[in-house]
Amino acid sequence: MTNKNNITSFTSLLKRSKALLIVLSVILILANFYVLSETRKLTRAFSEQQNQATWSLFQLTKEFSSLVVLTPLSLTDQQFLKKTELAYELTWSRFDLLLHAEEANHFMKIEGTRLFFSKLFVRFTQLEPLVFQLNDQDQVNRLNREVNAIYKDLLGYVNINFRINNPFYLKRTEQAKLLDQTQIALMLLLFACAALVGYVLHLESKANKQLAMTDALTHIPNRLAMAQHTQQLIEERTDFTLCLLDLNGFKQINDRYGHQAGDHALQQLASRFTNDSNRLLFTAYRIGGDEFALILRQHSSEQLEHALNCALDCFTDKIEVERGILHALSASVGLASYPSQADTYSELIKIADRNMYQMKFATRTHTRQT
Repeated sequence: MTNKNNITSFTSLLKRSKALLIVLSVILILANFYVLSETRKLTRAFSEQQNQATWSLFQLTKEFSSLVVLTPLSLTDQQFLKKTELAYELTWSRFDLLLHAEEANHFMKIEGTRLFFSKLFVRFTQLEPLVFQLNDQDQVNRLNREVNAIYKDLLGYVNINFRINNPFYLKRTEQAKLLDQTQIALMLLLFACAALVGYVLHLESKANKQLAMTDALTHIPNRLAMAQHTQQLIEERTDFTLCLLDLNGFKQINDRYGHQAGDHALQQLASRFTNDSNRLLFTAYRIGGDEFALILRQHSSEQLEHALNCALDCFTDKIEVERGILHALSASVGLASYPSQADTYSELIKIADRNMYQMKFATRTHTRQT
């Protein structure tokens, strides 16, 4: 019962964590858009203070910053992909204006400037096939690295060679750095949230799988879990014995005391099967209304007999179906061993089931082996 409650509580916690992370991711995306908007405003305000050539240079920086922001989000949806392609084309046009427009000749006459921007433009044009053929996250990461590398080289060159030492420029520069750092921090947080969401989804899937393989009433593994465990042992070629138990006297409990009393009896029996000592000897499953199954992995006949006797000892004491009312239960048992009797799950079930019903109809009870 405690294990079941723990799984349920854990699943509930995972759902709340997932919802919180999704909300946080949305907030971070909106914050990135805000930073992008502020970056554009900053660039636009700065450009208005410059002449036409300076305007072209900073337009290149602005469009490049937009491309840097949009590139990691390219595969979020089709709209972001289109925005990334558009940002790339705009950055391309700004490069072209800077290299060939007459207004930029003043800048290009500075020693080494034209050569630097020409090489930078060549590196940028080599990204075109990657930009317009983005298919997976690895390509996005590669494009993001290349774009950031070119962007950092551009900013480094501009900061060194086109420094304007006035309070306005210095103030704008500090704002730009702050926005850039904020953008990087927000993107890192966004990626961290995405990774956490993926991890939470993985944990939630495992918890749901655990619930799917647990019997709702007795909180022990169910028929699906038994089938998977049995198949795993067969694939590993591990010797084991499948034991099916059909309860004798359970119908009388339901008829006389009601189904709630019957449920209580099943829960008590499951608790006995899974106590600390029995856990070391076999794994118990509830596979039907009043049917249980055990998987015993003992190798010698003596060990197997001991484990089976311990299982049957669970029926020695009467079951308390209601307060102060005790009722005796027994079980008809059917065994099938792998690989000596069968080598498939379905055959093992058939043999064990046949043996169990032969015993049930022959004796109606099964007492402890001696």
